[in-house]
Amino acid sequence: LKLARLDGRALGPPGMKRRLLSALLLGSWCGLAAALVTPKSPPARDVRGVAMLARMPLERAAAAKALVAQPIGEPLDYNPETVVDGLGFSIEFSFAALFVLLIASVPGVLGVLLRGDLTPAHKVESVCLLIWLISMLYLFTNVIEFNSSHFSGSRPLTLVEAVYLLAQIITTVGYGDIVPANPKGQVWVAINVLLALCLYGSLIMEVATLIGERLRNAFVSVLNKYKEECPEADHLTAEMAKEPLQQWDVPVPHIDKTAFTHSALAFVVCAAVGATFYHYYPGEGKTWLQAVYMSVITLSTVGFGWFTASTESGKIFGAFWMVCGVGALAAMLSSFVELMFQIKATERWDEAHQKVRFYRLVKLCTRPITSLGDFGMDAYDFLKFGVLLRGLASEDEVRDIESRFEELADDDGMVDCDKVEELEGPPKVLLGR
Repeated sequence: LKLARLDGRALGPPGMKRRLLSALLLGSWCGLAAALVTPKSPPARDVRGVAMLARMPLERAAAAKALVAQPIGEPLDYNPETVVDGLGFSIEFSFAALFVLLIASVPGVLGVLLRGDLTPAHKVESVCLLIWLISMLYLFTNVIEFNSSHFSGSRPLTLVEAVYLLAQIITTVGYGDIVPANPKGQVWVAINVLLALCLYGSLIMEVATLIGERLRNAFVSVLNKYKEECPEADHLTAEMAKEPLQQWDVPVPHIDKTAFTHSALAFVVCAAVGATFYHYYPGEGKTWLQAVYMSVITLSTVGFGWFTASTESGKIFGAFWMVCGVGALAAMLSSFVELMFQIKATERWDEAHQKVRFYRLVKLCTRPITSLGDFGMDAYDFLKFGVLLRGLASEDEVRDIESRFEELADDDGMVDCDKVEELEGPPKVLLGR
């Protein structure tokens, strides 16, 4: 954490880029360490296994039958990767290592978003996640043996296959095309699945929430700066002040479809990219209908597993594609639920009820005012009326606040600042600090 400059020493806004770079470098080193424990050249092992023919497409089953009865002592079946001359490793291996680095950098990104204000729980969670990632990759690529429809026999995975399986675990797609070959391996994989869902579920949700808050704060900051510098800002504010608190000329509440439209478009793009790749990429050979079916079943996390990636490039593409596509689907479902709530609220809209509610709030918030010679509102009364009319607080909440004020106020109807700090503020000495 000190290498990433996240130990609590403030760097200020100019240091944000440096902190982000340091955090990503820290995660990259941890991810690189995890990647380096995997063998670049798959070793030969004297093992014998059974291919999972029942889960394979028919066109691949016939070709795999010849590989099931693999003689003991022969090298295991490894799928070819695209090796670049002079590099010593394949393109698929490079992208697999990049995927590991991105996963490993999640704790660092969280530290940057929190500006070093990491709690002990954050630190423990981040360390556990990195330990899990390294140990999981080591177990998958060196210890646990797997059966798969992609190769004959049982053997540990390559880094590309391990990343492909990791993406299925994180996104809960679970094709079932790569499975542990023995009961002990199955137990270890089950434990890793639970740890992955707990650790990454917590961290990714927190990172997404913090990014959303940062974007909202940035938007508000830009808007406030515009209001300060733009000579028309005061005019816009004055124009808004002329608008009534509730628009009676609008028959029903406005339904905002923007979020759903954008998220649905993002999901459609992800699904289309996947379908196009698995249709056109050499070695995949899915028909358009098969590719579309595979895209929808995969990104919906149903993962029947009848159609899966056939090449190593398809596996590493699928790892990135699953993470992005499942995220797009989650955003679309969330915005769809919100849209349905708006539609149902619109259908329940009763203009007559809203008018009755308006006059009831007017009666509730007005009182006799001597200077007017009639019932009316002062600044507080109108503020209370606006809050209730717009639904920013309930009547019970406002009533509780008023009761508390009456309890604290003196005979003149005022509350001393010292009394507010003493009776409403936090304790002078917090326990445990």
